[in-house]
Amino acid sequence: MRRLILTPIAGAIAAPASASLVYDSNVQLSAQGFGNAPRDLTVQAHGSADSESGCVGVGAGGGITFGSCVTNAQVHDSNGLANVGGDEPSPRADDQKYGIPTVSELGWASAADIGILFNATEPQNDTGGINVQDLTLKFYDALTGNLLAAIDGSHDFASTNAGNGVAGFTFVVDGAEQSYLNALIFNGSNLSNIRIALEATLDRVGGGPDTFRAVNLQRTLSVPEPATWGLMMLGFAAVGIVIRRRRRGGTLMQIA
Repeated sequence: MRRLILTPIAGAIAAPASASLVYDSNVQLSAQGFGNAPRDLTVQAHGSADSESGCVGVGAGGGITFGSCVTNAQVHDSNGLANVGGDEPSPRADDQKYGIPTVSELGWASAADIGILFNATEPQNDTGGINVQDLTLKFYDALTGNLLAAIDGSHDFASTNAGNGVAGFTFVVDGAEQSYLNALIFNGSNLSNIRIALEATLDRVGGGPDTFRAVNLQRTLSVPEPATWGLMMLGFAAVGIVIRRRRRGGTLMQIA
């Protein structure tokens, strides 16, 4: 199976400051075989419709639910658009098309780790725009299915073509909402008991399916580039040669 390779490049956020989830054009996640990577939300318009909406939620006991759209009142600093759902293609299960991972499974230790990767599959609209009218990230108590927090954002894309070798478009959490989530979610709680789920509404769609995946930005930043790996391996080899030579000469090498 081909693997998704994530390589973020930090930069300024290219989105209105009032949004909670904002598209950052300078975070570019490169990919090989993104089509084989699991998603957390998939939406696809019916027939010739040019809009689509999908909602995934968490039920009591940690099971996945569909059509579980939240209201604007349940979203912190809502952008005013409520999703309706109904465009979640089959099979509807916690598998490749959908997911409700725990915060600990994602390795999120703070809101700065949060990234939502949007991948648009629009063969009839590849050079045209697509409007993500709403993208909502939700946090649930996995035992009870109770909603703990929700934030949203939006972005009108000029093109669905992310570029050669780029997995898609990355949404991050803005500063004000990071503080909100850090105080509410990342405050010493048992993160293995908190699951996330996504919902979204898009228009000007021309094909699909369009997908979203939660990623850990800090974890991917910690992965060395191939050139760095090469230098590290050369360094390890050099240290090994020195140790062997010193052992043969009867000298004990101590590493502080």
